[in-house]
Amino acid sequence: MRKDFYRSVFTILLFIAGGTMLLNQTSSEVSQEIHNIKALKNVGERSKELLKLIDRVGPIEAQEKMLNSGMPFDGETHLLIHTIGDYIYDYYGIDGLPYCRDYFLSACYHGFIINTLGDHGESGVVEAIEKCNEEGRPVATQCAHATGHGFVAWHDYDLIKALKMCDEVGNKITNFGYFNCYDGVFMENMWGVHDGVPSEKRWVNPDDIYYPCNDRRIPEKYLGGCWANQASLIYQYSKGNFRKTAIACDAVGNLEYRNTCYNNLARQIHPLTNGNSKKVLELCANATGEERINECILVNMGSSWSVGDRNGPYEICEIVSEPLKSKCLDRLIGLVSYHYALDQKNLEFYCDKITRETDRQRCKQ
Repeated sequence: MRKDFYRSVFTILLFIAGGTMLLNQTSSEVSQEIHNIKALKNVGERSKELLKLIDRVGPIEAQEKMLNSGMPFDGETHLLIHTIGDYIYDYYGIDGLPYCRDYFLSACYHGFIINTLGDHGESGVVEAIEKCNEEGRPVATQCAHATGHGFVAWHDYDLIKALKMCDEVGNKITNFGYFNCYDGVFMENMWGVHDGVPSEKRWVNPDDIYYPCNDRRIPEKYLGGCWANQASLIYQYSKGNFRKTAIACDAVGNLEYRNTCYNNLARQIHPLTNGNSKKVLELCANATGEERINECILVNMGSSWSVGDRNGPYEICEIVSEPLKSKCLDRLIGLVSYHYALDQKNLEFYCDKITRETDRQRCKQ
């Protein structure tokens, strides 16, 4: 299957259109390419400018400059960073994976993986995922997620075949993130775009807000990945009404799937906060009941961290009251430990950002 097909069909709109999260760092020196990228609106033209930057400074430095550019943490920037993954793959082949960084929700890895699938099929993906595993758990899970997106394109929106391909590849890899792959399949089904418009082959039905999760053709083992994306569809069907979406999630009969639906709802809120911690509390208030509201706040804290925000999560934990504050700090410490388990310098740096002494020291243990 041709690589350029994948580049057109493989789209990961991780956040609601229009939602943004600004980076906390801005470079004192903004290159002309970065200036042009921010000024342009056309994705193709932006990619050309990014390629100029890569040619001038190399892919690693280009990723650093993009990280510090002030570009928003949204779906469009994520897709733009795929260009760096494309470049690395074209230049270095399958051995180029270490040149990627996990910025913008591992967009470089996503671009790299989908190119590998397009050129080498399943065997190439297995080799690439094994290299992802060498980069640590956060990268490995994002690579597994990327394969799910790619498998949907590979099988022309046949979800059952794409999900089974997750299993086929996972059975050949140690510690493969099966759920991450399943999640990628359903996310691609929800947002998949070919030639600029949503594919008519997607499994969606505006007249049934719980479809495709209630489609009996989908085996039970895959439904967690489906419900992890269903609130996004319900949110669209309700024309952006969070309260209606929350009520719809509450009506899901299975408790596990009900909770998963709510988690997806919380992640929908994240990009609309624009980095404003107080906005998190305001939008999460649409959830049904204190327990749901609190969990929504915690999920948003984690979502901020996952996209690279290293200030917002601390701010959220600071502005909430006990007992939620302690739960927030527990989860934040877990994220710091997970992300920097092999990087003692950064582990201590991000632990030191915690203001409460007992929790700061606990983070470093």
